[in-house]
Amino acid sequence: MQRRTLLKGLLVWATLPLGFLADKLHAAPWFAKAFEATKTADVMGALQASAVPLASEIQIDAPQKAENGAVVQVEITSPAAAGTVNSIRLLADANPTPLVASFEFGKQVMPKLVTRIKLAQSGEIIALVQQSAGQLQQQRRQVIVLEDGCASNERDEPFASSIKMRARPLDADLVELKIIILHPMRTGRSKGDDGQLVPAHFMQMMQVVLNGQVVVDAQTGTAISRNPYFTFYLRDTKVGDVITVNWQDNRGYEGHGQVTVSA
Repeated sequence: MQRRTLLKGLLVWATLPLGFLADKLHAAPWFAKAFEATKTADVMGALQASAVPLASEIQIDAPQKAENGAVVQVEITSPAAAGTVNSIRLLADANPTPLVASFEFGKQVMPKLVTRIKLAQSGEIIALVQQSAGQLQQQRRQVIVLEDGCASNERDEPFASSIKMRARPLDADLVELKIIILHPMRTGRSKGDDGQLVPAHFMQMMQVVLNGQVVVDAQTGTAISRNPYFTFYLRDTKVGDVITVNWQDNRGYEGHGQVTVSA
């Protein structure tokens, strides 16, 4: 379901004030500067992350060669325990705007995630991990891109969206949450059949709410692939717990989904 204004009274929004996502967007002064920056060094500067050391324990799982740069699956994993990592930021060094997404984690979330991104050309994928004590670490992985994924032809079709979610236990207190949001994720750099640029239309914010508490607060740019896909891992979560996902895009559309953890 999508809408231009939040509807009062919906259960899934009961724990969030009206317009919360929009307020959060404006409250993040680094957001626009970091996502609009065209150089990785400028993104790092906006994130106050210059001269960050490499950490061999952080892993980036991505293909060595990406035949289609429009859909490149990336998995980022840190061996740290849930609650010890505040955020993971994902960059693609060779993209027109390198910052792909930023994920802030609550204490229940394992520092591990999976998503699919667009890569314009060969270059490094960068994972920037911030510990709860404030220390920053990074890891990089080179990916060869055979086809530009950021500027392919597309049509500006009528917008319709939906969301699919699955939450299943992996052990006694660990739940795997998978999310797919149907959304065009247009970059604003692609051309339609008439040769004209198709206006940008992309999801900007997403929140995962566990039993009324925000546990993942994500900001996303144009380089998340069409129909955004995410996997998160939640500790201290069990069968019967309720998980809600809320999102908002750059045109003001908003949507939600809800799932109950089941065996």
